[in-house]
Amino acid sequence: MINRINVDVFKETIENVKKNPSTSIKKLEIEGTWRLDEQTGPQFETKFKTETAGEILVQSDETIILGGGGTAPNPVQYCIGGLLSCYAATFVKWATMEGIQLNSFKIRGTATMDISAALGLSDNPPINDLRMELFVESDAPMEKLLEINKIAKKRCPGYYCLSHGIVPIIDIKKE
Repeated sequence: MINRINVDVFKETIENVKKNPSTSIKKLEIEGTWRLDEQTGPQFETKFKTETAGEILVQSDETIILGGGGTAPNPVQYCIGGLLSCYAATFVKWATMEGIQLNSFKIRGTATMDISAALGLSDNPPINDLRMELFVESDAPMEKLLEINKIAKKRCPGYYCLSHGIVPIIDIKKE
């Protein structure tokens, strides 16, 4: 383990996908529930399945000004937090594969939110000025860290989702 990355397993995965590219395709499925039976607390919940820790309950709640109770992180916080988590994992993984030892790594995301579209009052983009800051403590030269950042931009699924026009298909099924 280097930088909390199991290098041997990661290298083995790369080799396995080289031999059989179809093993790189994974189906993701997440189901959530709007908590109509509850009068207080988070409005929405889902359970994320993990590989070794079972299911993890994750709840969200709208902010008070948008009709929620403010009792849990709001959905936009999860979106940006997911991006940060994914980007951090990608950056650290590829820094590790390049032999870079990290002494510390932190990442911060900031954005400007315009709620006028959510209120039905404009067509303004709801999120602007999304910025990520990486705080890296390492003996690696800045040029090498910038190279890893380029790699992370190409390989991070979360970054791809937010930087490309992925339009979800939405089906409504009446129960």
